[in-house]
Amino acid sequence: MKPSQRPLYAQKIDRVLRHLEGTDLSEIPNSEALAAVAAMSAYHFQRIYRLMTGETLGDTIKRIRLARALPELVAQGSVSEATGAAGYATSQALARALKAATGHTASDIRGNAEAQGRLEETLRRPTFTDTPPPTPVEIVAAEPLRLMAVRNVGAYAELNAAYNHLFEIVFSKWPMEALQGLYGLPSDDPRFVVDADCVFEAAIAIDDPAPLEDIHVLEIAGGYYARQRHQGNFDHIYPAVDALYEAVIDAGHQIADMPLYLHYLDDPEEVPEAYQRTDIYLPLIS
Repeated sequence: MKPSQRPLYAQKIDRVLRHLEGTDLSEIPNSEALAAVAAMSAYHFQRIYRLMTGETLGDTIKRIRLARALPELVAQGSVSEATGAAGYATSQALARALKAATGHTASDIRGNAEAQGRLEETLRRPTFTDTPPPTPVEIVAAEPLRLMAVRNVGAYAELNAAYNHLFEIVFSKWPMEALQGLYGLPSDDPRFVVDADCVFEAAIAIDDPAPLEDIHVLEIAGGYYARQRHQGNFDHIYPAVDALYEAVIDAGHQIADMPLYLHYLDDPEEVPEAYQRTDIYLPLIS
């Protein structure tokens, strides 16, 4: 049995935390740059970071900024001094963050030992999670795919429009019988990324794919993948994605620098939502 990869990923994430703690956070760091600090794939970095720390990158940055403000507040310094130390653009932004974290204003915290203690508790570095995986890992050898795809930027709840557009363009040139499969590549988790920033590749497999209007050919390498089957509402698939990452890490597999993809097995117009199946494929280093 392979040893768990959790200690290795904990070391990688700890490098990122130390990097953030020594960085000027007046601007939000680039996710790809932080993935490089961790020596991890940019495709998977944010998901693994959240699973290992229990918080998003944005949560971490907010926590570190507030930690930098605390000494000035505790020492009875001015709010403007605390704002500068924390890297916030305005004292109002700092005040909102403090209120959200502790329920108190900056003035309250300077004179309130209980509030200071609560803030210190909030700002402690996260403890790496050690939750056993709820899902067994199924390792499969997948064939390479050449898909026709359209990129959707926006709410995942509106993906039907992207697929409708894809079908309308493609099957004006190809017969419907050419359809071999329906796929999706989610770059983001809509539970933690605002709708406007969510990127998703809506894709289909057909005979002899070729670029067409705003549709591009997307190639997915073959090889070994961890696969998990999800059944039911697509909106509930992201906890299943988390479970697959957890299971892969704890089973000792290394995740490859390629995107995760989804294979939809049922036609939503023919199969009730509760019975719709989706296979989640997470690429592995063989």
